[in-house]
Amino acid sequence: MHLCLLALSIFDYRVTIDSAYDVAMARQWGEHWLVPWDHVNFGPQGRPNLQGPLFQAAIGWLGWLFGGNGDDYVLANAIAALVQWSAAVGSAAFFAFQLDGAWALLFAVSLLTGAACASSSFAVGIPSGWLFILVGWSIWFFVRGRPIFASIAGSLAIYVHVAGFAVVPVAILITAVLTKRWRDLWVVGVLIGILTFPYAFHVIRYLNYFSSAQSYPALLFDPLLDLLTIAGMVTILMQPRRNPFLAAWLVAPMVWLLHDPARLILQSALAGSVIAGVMLAQATRRIVSAGASAFVACVIPAVATIFPFGVPALAPELSWDMGLRYPRGVDWQTAAELANKINQARLTKQLIADYQPALCPALAVFAPITCEKGHWVEVQPRHDAADNLPAFDKIYILPLPADDPLLTSVEARGWITPHGSVSANTIVTLSRYIPLKSIAVLVPALVRDSSAGLSAIAINNTISLGNWRSVASVGAARRRQTELEAQRVLAGRIELACLLYADALETLNPEEARSLRRCARGFGVLASFLSDGFTVDYISDARLSALKQELRDFAIESAQYSSTARDQGLISRLNEIIATALNIHDDTLAERPKGNLFPWIDGYSLPK
Repeated sequence: MHLCLLALSIFDYRVTIDSAYDVAMARQWGEHWLVPWDHVNFGPQGRPNLQGPLFQAAIGWLGWLFGGNGDDYVLANAIAALVQWSAAVGSAAFFAFQLDGAWALLFAVSLLTGAACASSSFAVGIPSGWLFILVGWSIWFFVRGRPIFASIAGSLAIYVHVAGFAVVPVAILITAVLTKRWRDLWVVGVLIGILTFPYAFHVIRYLNYFSSAQSYPALLFDPLLDLLTIAGMVTILMQPRRNPFLAAWLVAPMVWLLHDPARLILQSALAGSVIAGVMLAQATRRIVSAGASAFVACVIPAVATIFPFGVPALAPELSWDMGLRYPRGVDWQTAAELANKINQARLTKQLIADYQPALCPALAVFAPITCEKGHWVEVQPRHDAADNLPAFDKIYILPLPADDPLLTSVEARGWITPHGSVSANTIVTLSRYIPLKSIAVLVPALVRDSSAGLSAIAINNTISLGNWRSVASVGAARRRQTELEAQRVLAGRIELACLLYADALETLNPEEARSLRRCARGFGVLASFLSDGFTVDYISDARLSALKQELRDFAIESAQYSSTARDQGLISRLNEIIATALNIHDDTLAERPKGNLFPWIDGYSLPK
């Protein structure tokens, strides 16, 4: 049932923002067949391509076979995602059946496919999903005394995601300790070392490109599956040698706690579903009455599918197929149309600065462009050459519709040149000659008006029990999107104001111009966080409240900044406003703040 619902949407498949990066890089693999350097993100100099190559290469080569157009790579990604979901479910079914029979299989598969968050984390098709799957197989083969197969699975896990260099050795070591297969440990260790040496050498060579920045996914739970996993985990870890496979598969991915706990909670649910399935099957067999046992065995899959104490996977699967396609991780159609506009204007050779750096790679799926900043911020240049480029040397995609009054006004003055608009996005270039005196008076007034408007209407871009009605139908979702786009436009106007001011200062004060360009980027990202489908829950209620207060304060005090002699004060104040919502105040790009994983514990206090 779940497979059919997912397959029905194959030509407009649900994805995450990570898919924009993966498919853009996949196109590079399809066109060049070997991609050691990433020329899409963090242009103009790019960065080494350190992410595991296997997933991107597979999509790239499949997309090339389909025809090599942008839509072909998007379709290849959808197929790869569906294959990953099938592999996850098939692995859970196989392991549960081998460990405890058919009832364990039924329970494990029902729990995994019924849980919206865990199931979707594999259905959207991201490399880390394959890592969790392949690590399980590597451990399985090791426990079964098949070191060659364990080595192959472990090597594939490393080639699919760079985190495999941490997870796989831990998994094999834990399994060896539990099974006391020391000879197999040496065999597997040596074989994996040999098989992954080319990739390991590439990563070590460019190790200094790893940054301290990170994009943090939202913390999502599947209550029924998570609770059963915890209960099963306690049982397994009390006597780990009784089931070394499950113990190792459960413990090894814990290294993600040091980097991305939210990803761990989502995708370790694969092992958790097997543990829960085995535990439930054993408990069912203890029921003396055959009728009661059969009743329980039917109720558990029904509850797991229909109401798993949280959002059932059926909800997003059914609603997506029925046309309620919100939230949307990547709007491929808009990305294709924007890329076509850039192609038509012959702007592909210039650096593209999207209002949200993570969105720009989606355009690179359809056009040969290079983005300022980009996605997967864990790897970036220590000094980004784009930071030194003046504002007028870039192409900007602003979160503003073509008929926005501010856009039309500055176009009439000759300060910008539009190159096409799609939906609520407009492509512009800036004039090299913008009068500083005019801008020095205009910008604070523009920021004041937009700040006052934004502080008055801003709502959180979130889906919760409190506002579920706003996305319960196509009409309600459209009305909500209208509200979100209104606040997106106000943040976009502040971004444009900062860019115009930076442009006017480029020759007179390059440092202040650079700071204003950074402010512009911050308000562009803020526009995304307040409106886009992939940024649902990116800003907490506490941060939004603090942001609205900062905007109100600025609107009151803005008159003091209407002078070129007070540029630095204006820039500092804008940075303070941005810092309340984002981690974007220095040269290292971080797309969203880490925040507090459990904000309800301390009363939703702001992170320090």
